[in-house]
Amino acid sequence: MEVLFAANRLLKQNKLIEAAAEYTSVISKLQSRGVPDKRVLSTAYNDRGQCFYLQVEFYKAIEDYTTSLSLDPANPVVLYNRGLVKYRLNNFSEAKQDITQALKLSPDFQDANYCLTAINNAVRCKTSTV
Repeated sequence: MEVLFAANRLLKQNKLIEAAAEYTSVISKLQSRGVPDKRVLSTAYNDRGQCFYLQVEFYKAIEDYTTSLSLDPANPVVLYNRGLVKYRLNNFSEAKQDITQALKLSPDFQDANYCLTAINNAVRCKTSTV
């Protein structure tokens, strides 16, 4: 995935705006090729979604994670990422769906297990205060 190298470097340097712009450029180039490598394109959308998430642009992040999943629906990391954002937005039912699906695909996914516990706790707290 050499095409993502520059964008990944910017993301690791926490240059989120620049990284998002580079991912956008990569996405455009890949799409202009006609039939792009779906795995690379999915990764680019996921990684740009991560940039948006870290900038607290949650709806843009969800949009990119959803596009990534349309290209690679069995990617537990992307399901976890989207579920985490939905959790942060207090959309617990949709968050739980994504995290549960991620765990079906990768039962040992520790962060997803922690997130599912947090979702269940949040739902319990929400229902006990109503």
